Amino acid sequence: MHAYHLQGRTLDSLRRVDLPEPAPGAGEVRIRTEAASINFRDYALATGAYQPELPRPFVPLSDGVGRIEALGAGVRGLAVGERVLGHYTTAWLDGGFRSDNHASKLGGPRDGWLARSIVLPATAVLPAPAFLSAAQAATLPVSGLTAWAALRKLDLAPGARLLVQGSGSVSLMALQLAVARGLRVIATSGDPAKAQRLRALGASAVIDYRQRPDLGAAVRELSDGRGVDGIVDVVGGAGFVELLAAAADNAHIAIVGFLGGFEVAGNLIGPIMARQLNIHGVSVGSARDFAQFLAEVERHRIEPVVGEVYGFDDAPAAIASVAHQRALGKPVIVFD
Repeated sequence: MHAYHLQGRTLDSLRRVDLPEPAPGAGEVRIRTEAASINFRDYALATGAYQPELPRPFVPLSDGVGRIEALGAGVRGLAVGERVLGHYTTAWLDGGFRSDNHASKLGGPRDGWLARSIVLPATAVLPAPAFLSAAQAATLPVSGLTAWAALRKLDLAPGARLLVQGSGSVSLMALQLAVARGLRVIATSGDPAKAQRLRALGASAVIDYRQRPDLGAAVRELSDGRGVDGIVDVVGGAGFVELLAAAADNAHIAIVGFLGGFEVAGNLIGPIMARQLNIHGVSVGSARDFAQFLAEVERHRIEPVVGEVYGFDDAPAAIASVAHQRALGKPVIVFD
């Protein structure tokens, strides 16, 4: 079968290869890939920016959807021809996170979706929402579930204020879920056209971070001086100190990304202690969480925002596109 191997730590090391068609073992299913989407993690792995380092080569991409084409011995509750999603952290089925679950992640270190077929444990396979296209469904397993898990950590009641950053796939899904739950969402964007789309998706206000680098002050102007009750932080890095200034007393902050890097400098302990802020690290969720997230997507008929669409032959360009993020929404590779 045709697939791609990430052989080194640059995008130039992404090679198209021919691999044997995988056969599902006991308790496994083979899925014919229909679409796969690109996360920032995929780009970071392909450019050597991801920590920790992972052994090469492997088939990249953590998110995908396809139809079951073969069942291994003992598989029940799934059928050939059914369109399904794969759970990203395949060994994390329920309960709290354990560090050894990292070894079961798709798209590194375990082979991911940038192949014509993929074999997964049946326990890590869930039905895709029938009302979504393949491209839409392919965006859900990592960024969609991350947004859902972050909101669970924040535990905000209807009417509470939430801050989301930019228009990446995690922020977009957090916005869509939050609006469906009755939260008031403040978003940030440096692009007027994207800001207009964010308002159309339900944001009550959008801050232009190019015009207002003083994020904390800008948020407080929009929240009667008190700040927001919850924040989904996809940036990290040096801006985290300013982010704390946007938080209300007792606010919850879910750290889910590292677009701005891993290093933070400045006075963190002071504001966290003084205003009794709650900081949560979020690493996607369990298979049970994924099922609950998909049920909420179905209940509210939430349609993920798809960005640029690529073909299988253009996979390197699809991964590279994360660096400039011209389009609103998540880049998707649709297999032909």
